[in-house]
Amino acid sequence: MTPSQFIKRPILILACLLSVSAGVFAANRSEISEKLLQTFKQTFPEAEQVKWLEQTDKYTVNFKDNGILTKVDYDKDGNFVSSVRYYYERNLPVNIICKLQKRFADKKVFGVTEMTTESSVEYYIKLEDETSWMTVKSNVDGNMEVVEKYKKAS
Repeated sequence: MTPSQFIKRPILILACLLSVSAGVFAANRSEISEKLLQTFKQTFPEAEQVKWLEQTDKYTVNFKDNGILTKVDYDKDGNFVSSVRYYYERNLPVNIICKLQKRFADKKVFGVTEMTTESSVEYYIKLEDETSWMTVKSNVDGNMEVVEKYKKAS
């Protein structure tokens, strides 16, 4: 995989998810319980560009929340299952920003993918410098590990 493909992958995945929402699997609002819609509106009052998908075992909603691309999965009973959010360094928790700046002072944050379930939150942070890309995985406590490294094309 080339560095440009590596960078574009999260954006491509989100674009695919959003395009599916306009297709065959788009759920009618009447099929989604009023209770779930109300819970969603209370949780994300600023949500824009909201698209619901009904799948066999869950509902998925894609939207923008204060400029952050977000995808949330709910089970058929309306319970939160997981979420994925795409954003920039400024939206990371302060403890993680501080640890990134200390450990990777020579790198710049390109973007963040946050993955949340009921039991965990993980941050996949894309870093770059003049010659390379890397992905650092962090938990909420700021425990970090490098999970990918790529050299930029010359």
